[in-house]
Amino acid sequence: MERKAYPGYEYHLNLYEIIAHGTEEEKEKANAEQQKYIKGYTLPEGMTMEDRMIPGTEPGTELRIRVYTPAGLPEKAPVIMEIHGGGWVAGNLDIDNYRCIYLAEHTPCIVVGVEYRLTNQEVHFPAPLLDCYTALCWIHDHADEIGADPERIGLHGTSAGGNLVGGLALYVRDHGGPDISLAVMNCPAVTGKTYPSTFQNEKFALRKEGKKREAVEHLYIGGMNGTNPSYYAMPGYCEDLDGLCPIYLVIAELDPLRDEGLEFAARLLQAGVPCELNLAPRVGHGFCVVDRPLTRWVHDGICASFRREFGML
Repeated sequence: MERKAYPGYEYHLNLYEIIAHGTEEEKEKANAEQQKYIKGYTLPEGMTMEDRMIPGTEPGTELRIRVYTPAGLPEKAPVIMEIHGGGWVAGNLDIDNYRCIYLAEHTPCIVVGVEYRLTNQEVHFPAPLLDCYTALCWIHDHADEIGADPERIGLHGTSAGGNLVGGLALYVRDHGGPDISLAVMNCPAVTGKTYPSTFQNEKFALRKEGKKREAVEHLYIGGMNGTNPSYYAMPGYCEDLDGLCPIYLVIAELDPLRDEGLEFAARLLQAGVPCELNLAPRVGHGFCVVDRPLTRWVHDGICASFRREFGML
């Protein structure tokens, strides 16, 4: 059956097919076009966007964060920590400017993006996760410096960022740390396993199926020697989900990761974890980079849920 894109998202799906299966020349052109989506933004009047350096996870290191503050916020405003995607091996603060600005403006709240260490042959799990935990603790402990309420902290992440949000929520549950009001996992990887959607939506994947050794999931996990990974690395491996903070899952119908997300949502509900599920029709992985009505509708729902959990309704 032919899978038709949601109107306005046709080229986004085509980009993924080119990146996965096109020639080098086609890939280069597609990547250039994709940058138009992920780097375009307009800062609303009165909103500030400030980069800061904070102490890193390892002694003597630093992490870059980006603080988005809308005009007219009350004292001790709620705050969302945003974790960017990029398959753990790419991405930076710039690729989520549009998303962070939208969340900050429409919740409204402070948003803090974190530039965690990217995965390579030397750096892999748990380094990116621990960087996110370090940033989360800094936001809580230094909330006064950015005008935030340390008791109203949310998380949002897409793709690899969604995976890190899930792992971070579990890590905080098990090890203590700032309470999380709501954790939003947008198109997350949660197991790295093969599902029907893996094959159904293979043409929309960012890599060709079968190259397991080259898969970014395996590079991120790093050195597990074939055993099941830590559930902080892949949250779907956690057998006991009880006690997690409220979770909001965004899943795309044409995403190869669709079925593992659906399975994880069902398990959260069965464990009694407050869980919302948004299955976006006829779109692919990471569709929220495209500023179209469906994306705004999804973001508006996320903002409404943050307002609910922050006690703003």
